[in-house]
Formats: sequence, structure tokens, C-alpha cells
Amino acid sequence: MEDLNFILKFEYKGKPHILEVRPWVQTYKVAFKVTVEEHDITFEQDEEGRLRAISDVPHSSKDIDHGLIAFIAEKIEEALAG
Repeated sequence: MEDLNFILKFEYKGKPHILEVRPWVQTYKVAFKVTVEEHDITFEQDEEGRLRAISDVPHSSKDIDHGLIAFIAEKIEEALAG
């Protein structure tokens, strides 16, 4: 499954980011695991087909810029579409 991983390179608020996106195939869906600022985040589709983020350790999500998380979700969607 490692061969399906892809890299996102972007700048957010003047800071460059290079993140590895790891698809996680489940029975009926595919989610995406990304390590953001040392926190593991899972992105999965919501009822409308948009990606939502779920922190693997929920209380730690307060430490992460939520705008950055939304931006990463958009970048993953763009990468999948293109």
C-alpha cells in the first residue's frame, strides 16, 4: 500500500510544508493519514463527500492550526481530482 502514498508540498501562512499522505483502505471507504506538526490526523469523507479531519488523539487537536487542517483537506481533494 506504501506505493499509493503521495507528497503534498505547499506554503501556508508563509511557512513551507511537505507532508506525506498515506491512503488507508478500509472495507467501504478510503481514508488518508497525515502527520501534521507531530500529530497523526485522519482525513475521511463526510456525508457530502468532503474531507473532514479526525485527530488520532482528540485532545491534541487544540495544538494545531485548524485553518491549516482545512487547507490540507483541500490540497488532498485537489490531488485526488488531478
